Amino acid sequence: MYIMYAGLAGCVPWPHHYLTAPRITGTVVKAGQPVAGARIHLADVMDESGETAPTARKLEVVTDAQGHFVVGPIRRFAWSAHVPVLTVTQNTVPWGLRLSTDGQSFRAGWLSDPSLFGEVLEVPVVATCDLSAASKSSVIEGYKSLVGNGPCTLAAESKK
Repeated sequence: MYIMYAGLAGCVPWPHHYLTAPRITGTVVKAGQPVAGARIHLADVMDESGETAPTARKLEVVTDAQGHFVVGPIRRFAWSAHVPVLTVTQNTVPWGLRLSTDGQSFRAGWLSDPSLFGEVLEVPVVATCDLSAASKSSVIEGYKSLVGNGPCTLAAESKK
């Protein structure tokens, strides 16, 4: 009896999933009161004005009666670890949140700063969004390159 073994030479394509937007747990309030039924979009590519890019992957959820939501993460598929699955230019924002209370018009909830090439957190993110607050710049503590703008304040569940 003969046993034959086949050897593999070179690189064999193997599927990879890349994290392009984190998992976010949050609460939406307006003047301290929970906002039920708010639509939340998480997108992995946005433009500087907060519009979702045509190539973006996005997820949408609706807040519950207490204003709570959970969305994400977003992952992209590629056959090789050497092939980038997401191209970020100077005119795109890697990932962000958008909010809507009327179901039609969305506004930026938190957009990563387009002048910085931030990272996508592997740890879950906690968002506190106050619709009565003006848009402000904020930093995800422990991740100095993750600066964003919007009425949401984001924090990592655990530090690096």
